[in-house]
Amino acid sequence: MTETGLTPPQLADRWGLSQHTLRGWRVRGIGPPWVTRPRLGTPYGQSRVLYPLPGVLAFEEAQGITPINP
Repeated sequence: MTETGLTPPQLADRWGLSQHTLRGWRVRGIGPPWVTRPRLGTPYGQSRVLYPLPGVLAFEEAQGITPINP
């Protein structure tokens, strides 16, 4: 089963933020919902963190965020 979502670099580019900012939000439990993919199911070199697209879109709408790079 594959899940549709954005990796931290993709979301950072979409919103014009740094990946460090997104990481800080995850640590503090704020920002859009995210999931951690299993280590064994994640290709080498790819982020284990994934932001499901429905959650990203809902967060954008709730916060009034307009993507810089949709």
